[in-house]
Amino acid sequence: MNLHKRTNLIFSLAFIFLLSCEPAEDLPNDLSAPVIEHAEGRDHIEPENGAVYGENSDHMHVRFSAEDPSGIGQVRVNVHANFDGHSHARINNTFSRLDINNVFSPTAENPDFRFPEGSTRINIDASGTDIYWAGSNSTLNGPVIAGSYDVGIEATDIFGNQTGYADGSSYIATIQIRTPYAPAITISNLHDGELEAEAGMLLDVQGTVSRTDHELSSPITFLWIRVAEEGEDHGHEDDGHNHRIADEDIYDQMWGSSAWIDEGTGPDLPHSEMLDLSKILTGDNAIHIPSGEDHLDLIIRAEDSNGNTTKQVYTIHIE
Repeated sequence: MNLHKRTNLIFSLAFIFLLSCEPAEDLPNDLSAPVIEHAEGRDHIEPENGAVYGENSDHMHVRFSAEDPSGIGQVRVNVHANFDGHSHARINNTFSRLDINNVFSPTAENPDFRFPEGSTRINIDASGTDIYWAGSNSTLNGPVIAGSYDVGIEATDIFGNQTGYADGSSYIATIQIRTPYAPAITISNLHDGELEAEAGMLLDVQGTVSRTDHELSSPITFLWIRVAEEGEDHGHEDDGHNHRIADEDIYDQMWGSSAWIDEGTGPDLPHSEMLDLSKILTGDNAIHIPSGEDHLDLIIRAEDSNGNTTKQVYTIHIE
């Protein structure tokens, strides 16, 4: 081998040796998902779990923050009906379910959902991220179906670490959207906002479930009345899985037929326009108040033929 070739070989071997001595690039050791919290200056994430949007409401605020030391990749805000489970209900197509999937990222097409690349913290607290179901800002093709909806917020960092619902690192809230055309539930014998009862006696409920005079209102097709331990309902009696889970309830009775709940059937409703609760909750359907309880929840859910649902929860104070 001549001197020139020998020199080139030595330099090549030396270069390879130097490369082998270079420290390997550190692999990311961040295995933690982002943290979702309330927006700066706020006390809670919005919407709050259990929030009820009344007949005159047309939107909800979306307010939160997400933080990760490695950088936020994206945040997804999802809204979907809690009441529909896996049913195949045929509902009047005049109405629309609220179905939202907003993705916040550095490349989001909507500037309200865009944040700087490499951000380790984002703060979402502006009107541009609000979600509308009525009025000129609504994205729906028709009136919203009244009922319970789940709002989820999940975040992913730049390494793909994602929050989850199983461990509580994603945020989930169940809200209610009420409308003037959904069934109206009224209790007239409340005392300081509660029903009064005595252990061992029958519960006196004076009130009605009725169709309203709104042009979009329709006949009542389903009524579900339950009595449960206080605070045990959590807004998930159908739990998004479209089945009945009331084995532990003190009282559980259905009338009519539900468009959304499997096994959601019972005796025929006595009327489709107005139901008198004092007459329905008598005889074999009367509610017996057990002993050993201070407070219980009376949960009333009604549906109309268009699939609109109204649910009210009343506290029962037991003497």
